[in-house]
Parts: sequence; C-alpha cells; structure tokens
Amino acid sequence: MRQVPAAAHFLLVGDGRLARHFAHYLRLENLSFDQWSRRLGGSLETLADRCTHVLLAISDSAIEPFLTAHPFLRTHVCVHFSGALVTPAVPSIHPLMTFGPDLYSLDEYRAIPFVLEKGRIVELPGLTNVVVELSPEAKPLYHALCVASGNFTVILWEAVFERFQSLGLPREILFPYLVKTAQNLLTASPGETVLTGPLKRGDFKTIEKHLEALDGDPLAELYRAFVSTSLSREAPAPFPLGGLL
Repeated sequence: MRQVPAAAHFLLVGDGRLARHFAHYLRLENLSFDQWSRRLGGSLETLADRCTHVLLAISDSAIEPFLTAHPFLRTHVCVHFSGALVTPAVPSIHPLMTFGPDLYSLDEYRAIPFVLEKGRIVELPGLTNVVVELSPEAKPLYHALCVASGNFTVILWEAVFERFQSLGLPREILFPYLVKTAQNLLTASPGETVLTGPLKRGDFKTIEKHLEALDGDPLAELYRAFVSTSLSREAPAPFPLGGLL
C-alpha cells in the first residue's frame, strides 16, 4: 500500500457512473472515503465533518446550486469533475477518460490524465495520475474536442454496425479493421496521418459514388463533413469541392 497522509479522507458526492468508477478507484488504492447521494441517504453534514476533500461527481447544472444549498462543504478542499464548467465556486479536476458500464483495473485508473484549471491546482492525496494544466477559458473547446473524438466515434461506428446488419453482414467482421485503424492512429508520430482509401488517394469519382449510395441517409451529411474537414487540412486541396460539398 502506498503511503497516504493520515488526515486525507474523501467525501464522494454522487452515485452515477463516474461516481461509481471513482469510488472503485479509491477502494483499489485503499484510500479512506465516504459516499453520499440523495438515493444513498444519510447525513451529508455529518459525513462532511469527517472529510478533508469533497469530490462532486454530479451533473454540471447541479454543481453551483448544490454548493449554495450546502455551504458547509466549502470549508473543505472541494472539486468538481466537469470538463466544460468553469465556476468561481469550486475548481475542477477533469478525468480524461470514458467511463463505461464495467469497472476498470487499478492500472487503467492510474493511467487516466487529470486536466486541471491553470492557477487553481488541487491535489488529491494518494492519487498519482498525470496532471495537465489548461486555461479555464479553453475548457469548453477542450471538452468539445473530447466529445468529438470519443462520442462521435461511437455514434459513427454504431451507425455503421446497424447498416452492416441491414446488408446482411455481421458487425464482427469490421472489428479487425477498426482495431487496426485505432492502433495505427495511436502509434503514429505527431503530424503523421494514417488516413487511407479514396481521401488519401484523391479519388474524387469514388467519393461521389459513395455519396450517391448514401443519398437520403443521415450518414451522407457526416461523410461530407468529414471530407470537408480532411480537405481543409490540405494545401492545396487534392481535388475540387464543388460537386462534392
């Protein structure tokens, strides 16, 4: 067990998916904590009396009203976990990770980067996650990019799985392709593209055929948006945009 200051005792507020994961992480690290939510019940003030750090794993819109309703929490080191919210009431620690239904291993939790607001650094004793500072003004853009990279990928892949099924193809045949694509991206050097296919080749005729095949499907607009994004990185563009976009 790693050495932790004896006085460190966390109060984790919330019982959603993030709170569930963070509670599991604290248990794996053998850290002292209590958990409170309206569903779990108990006296919040009593639990607060014995804690040193308050961790608010609740929705963005609830954070400020919750602190206003329970001002005694501000006598402790208090943080929230929102990636987008900036409030003078409390600083944030954003764990840059997706939290699914299954709990993770200790090594996986330790590998999660914590993104903190520059000038408002907070330490969580006993946790050794890598810390990165970000200007508070940049948090909405930062979080938008997190959502685009993670959630949008999921939406796209799930949509493709559904359409494979309509073609009579099992989604599993896509798995090796998707895994290798992710591996290539993660192992590429900074600035190196792992893009393949017609966009990489500048094959405008094939892309037009794809858009014809997708006509009437919401994926057609996504396809155009991705093509536009890809071409905006090229100077000059490898093929004309007029009929495509």
